[in-house]
Amino acid sequence: MARKLLQTGLYFIGIAAVLIGSAIALLGIETVGRFFTSFINLAVDAGPLTDLGQPNDDSELRFYSVFFVAYGIVLVQTAGNLARHGHRVPILLGLFFAGGIVRLLSLLTIGTPHALFLMLLGFELLLPPLLYICWRQARDA
Repeated sequence: MARKLLQTGLYFIGIAAVLIGSAIALLGIETVGRFFTSFINLAVDAGPLTDLGQPNDDSELRFYSVFFVAYGIVLVQTAGNLARHGHRVPILLGLFFAGGIVRLLSLLTIGTPHALFLMLLGFELLLPPLLYICWRQARDA
């Protein structure tokens, strides 16, 4: 059970990283941000997502999106062959968790972001510890 949850979680994060990173690279952060905000606004009135289309921000995020795609590919590859690549799991989960920590640092030092980024923060801080527990259980089984 733990192994299946681990694989599912790794696939989920990996495929999301590939799709989101590719969309940011090709369409830009403003388009991608508006797309995801439209879904959040169906559940809660989070308001519009603003200030993402600035040239410097867009350029920087398109650059980093390539690394997000690469990260997603490694996650999918790892999920597909845990017997061979399972040793990567703590590092990959640690990177995802570190992303949540620096997002939290931004919240604490700059201010509260849009609800979209708060939702992402929740995923980044909750999924890695849960998947790490699954990895430990699957490894020890």
